[in-house]
Amino acid sequence: MCLAILIIFPLWGLGGCNNDDDNNNNDTLPPATQIGANTVGCLVNGEVFLPRSEGINPTVVVNYEFFQGEFFFGLTFKDQRGSIDEIVSIGTGFISLEENITYVLDKNSLDDGDYIGGGGAYRPSTLDEGEYYTTSLVTGELTITRVDLSNSIISGIFWFDAINAENEIVEIREGRFDFEY
Repeated sequence: MCLAILIIFPLWGLGGCNNDDDNNNNDTLPPATQIGANTVGCLVNGEVFLPRSEGINPTVVVNYEFFQGEFFFGLTFKDQRGSIDEIVSIGTGFISLEENITYVLDKNSLDDGDYIGGGGAYRPSTLDEGEYYTTSLVTGELTITRVDLSNSIISGIFWFDAINAENEIVEIREGRFDFEY
């Protein structure tokens, strides 16, 4: 239940840090930094995916929160230009993240059950394809490269495969983020 909230909550665009300034205006991934540069990006099926918008809605939502004795992490970034509304999201629940540790992304936020751990999701522009989620068999990894609680900076790299209801797989690769939260 908690991982579902972590993945769905940022999709609503509520709370956390946002960056409407976008990473850059070209089609290259930002460098993998650990300075709180407020950048994020990845490849979706080999194509560069960056947060972009034409409106006032936040394109990036980042949370790393201590709630009722547990840590929860959520990162959602969106391409919201014109008719495009594409989203990549990762999250962990009940885990105190540590630097240079790799966490398995193998939870599906739609299933009932144990949400201790992490998961990833992808929503294409058209929902005709359905949403894609990591599962116990279709997985990925998140490596935290910096977690600085006193300066509220979290950085890392990630990749994952995710599957939809029609058993189609999307490949998320070379993901990186560096945010003040």
